[in-house]
Amino acid sequence: MSSIMGLHHITALSADPQGNIDFYTKVLGFRLVKVSVNQDEPNVYHFFYADYEGSPGSDLTFFPHPRLPRGVPGYGQAVRIIYTIHPDSVKYWINRFKRFNVTLLGLEENSEGVRINFVDRDGLGLSLQASDRPSYVDVKPWSGGGVPKEHFPRGFYSVVIMVGDCHTSGYFLEDILGFEKADEGEEYAVYTTGGGGPGRIVELLCPREAAPGSLGAGTVHHVAFAVKDLRELAVHREKLVKRGYNVTPVIDRKWFTSIYFREPGGVLYEIATIGPGFTVDEPLERLGSRLVLPEWLEPYRGEIEASLPTVRLPSGSIVGGAKA
Repeated sequence: MSSIMGLHHITALSADPQGNIDFYTKVLGFRLVKVSVNQDEPNVYHFFYADYEGSPGSDLTFFPHPRLPRGVPGYGQAVRIIYTIHPDSVKYWINRFKRFNVTLLGLEENSEGVRINFVDRDGLGLSLQASDRPSYVDVKPWSGGGVPKEHFPRGFYSVVIMVGDCHTSGYFLEDILGFEKADEGEEYAVYTTGGGGPGRIVELLCPREAAPGSLGAGTVHHVAFAVKDLRELAVHREKLVKRGYNVTPVIDRKWFTSIYFREPGGVLYEIATIGPGFTVDEPLERLGSRLVLPEWLEPYRGEIEASLPTVRLPSGSIVGGAKA
C-alpha cells in the first residue's frame, strides 16, 4: 500500500485578493487559517483556507495576483477540485449558492450520490460531492463563516486532472506514487490510495479534443499529496530520482516540508509532510488573524508588506500597503 495518505492541499491562482477572501470565507464558509506570502515570490500573498484546525486534506490555498489574466483550463492541469459533503447537505448548498449568486454548472449523479458543480469568482472549477463515506482526515468543522457545522465540507473528495494520455499519467500514479486503478473508460481513469475513501481519489480525464492549458486566474498551480513524515518524503524523492524524474531538493515550507516534480502529462505535483502544521507560529484560536512570514523572510517584513495589496481579513485586521 502506498504511503501517500491522500491530498494534502491544492494551490490555485486568483486575480482579486479581497474577492478571494470574501468568497472562500463568506460563501463557502472556510476558515482562513494562514495569511502569508508566496515564498518564491514574496510580493504575492499566499492564503490558506481549511477547516478549524487547518487539517491536511481540507486545505485549498491561493496565490492572488491583482489583475492577473484568466487562465485557460486544459491538459497539464488540475481542472476541478471536489469536496465531500453529507448527502443531507445538498439542498442546503444549492440554496446557499442561489442566495450568493454563485455560478452553478449543474447537478451530476454518480455512484456516490449528487455532485454540485460550480465555479468561484475567477472561474475555478469546484464541486461538492455528496457521500456518506468518512473522509480520511478528521475534519474539524468551522462555523465562523456562516455555514452550520453539519453542512461544512468534510475535506477533499478528489481532484480532476486533465492529461493528454491517461495511460501514461495513470501508470505514473501507480508505479511511482503507489495508487491503484479503480475504474477506467475511453477518456477517463480513476485512481485511489489508502483504501479508496474520499480525499484519496485522483480522476484523470484525457478527452481527444483537449488543448494544453495555460496558467492564470481560475486555474490550479499544483496538487500536493500528503505523507506522514520526513522519512516517507525522502523515500519518495529517492524513487523519483532513481527513475530519472526532475525533482526539487527537500524544501522547508515552515508548516510542512515538500518536494515538487512534474508527472508525465505536465501537471505539477508536490508531496508534503503532515506536520508540523499551522499552529507552530500562531495559536489555534488566532489562526489567520495577521500576516505571518517564515523567519527567513521576517527581516524584509516592511518591504514585503508595502508591496502587498491592502486587504481586510475576517479577523478585522488590515494588512498590506499597496493599492489593489
